[in-house]
Amino acid sequence: MPRRLPPLNALRAFEAAARHGSFAAAAQELRVTDSAVSQQVRTLERYLGTRLFKRLPRGLLLTELGSTYLPVLTAGFDRLSEATTRLRASGIGGLLTVAALPAFATGWLLPRVSRFRERYPRIDLLLKTSRALADFRREDVDVAIRFGTGTGTDTKSVFLMDEEVFPVASPTLVAPSLLPMTLADLRALPLLHDVDGHPSQPWLSWQGWFERAGVDSPAALRGMKFTDSIVLLSAAVAGLGVALGRGPNIEGLLSRGQLVRLTQDSWKAGWSYRLVAPPANFARPNVRAFVEWIVEEAAGNPAHTRTLAVG
Repeated sequence: MPRRLPPLNALRAFEAAARHGSFAAAAQELRVTDSAVSQQVRTLERYLGTRLFKRLPRGLLLTELGSTYLPVLTAGFDRLSEATTRLRASGIGGLLTVAALPAFATGWLLPRVSRFRERYPRIDLLLKTSRALADFRREDVDVAIRFGTGTGTDTKSVFLMDEEVFPVASPTLVAPSLLPMTLADLRALPLLHDVDGHPSQPWLSWQGWFERAGVDSPAALRGMKFTDSIVLLSAAVAGLGVALGRGPNIEGLLSRGQLVRLTQDSWKAGWSYRLVAPPANFARPNVRAFVEWIVEEAAGNPAHTRTLAVG
């Protein structure tokens, strides 16, 4: 016996409107007009012979039958999405070369890579880590993860996340009873310095932090200095001093209790993490798969505060 189903567009319009409680928000998600969503919902109501919403001056309220229908429909869309993802993944494979900064790759990307491999088992990921910018004309790189202010004229980029910076240390160095501390309190502790930071990144400099807060700190600017942020973080974990922790790179160390946040102060970096590649590379199936996956992962990161943007 053939299945009798309502029009797919009508189902999508109802499901989106019910989730958002608004035709306008559903229209924005589906990239159609408000009236188009309203008309599709009316089409579905006529097909079912019942009202699914109560139209209120300030939004929508599901009827009893609408409330019953929504979870079944949402579950169906979720299963369809999962099946589609698995089917698409089964046909995507080959080598994918991703360039990334070592600290970001170690602290944020690697803990998530298993989920990418599970979704796309036929893609062989080659991760190239370097602090130097990937040269797409001379290197065999599909896509790069960069930390900066934007992109060049011969590439396009996809925003991933911002970065929040704040003082951190080992709990063996600072007792929990002393938290939270003030920035002035940190002058009495050994400070760890990243001397390889770019001059336009004052948020990675203790001098920049003290000057920003108006705290006098000539003696506090002494201490161990590092040219590698991964080694600097290892020194902080070992209890050798206080580091300026970069949010995405230290989330695992914080969650495992190897580092603790010392102050309520933070500094939002003026740069952001972005996927960068020549426009043609984004058309490759394995690159599209990686972009889709990593944007989803970044959306689950507290630092991801902007709308997906390509430029």
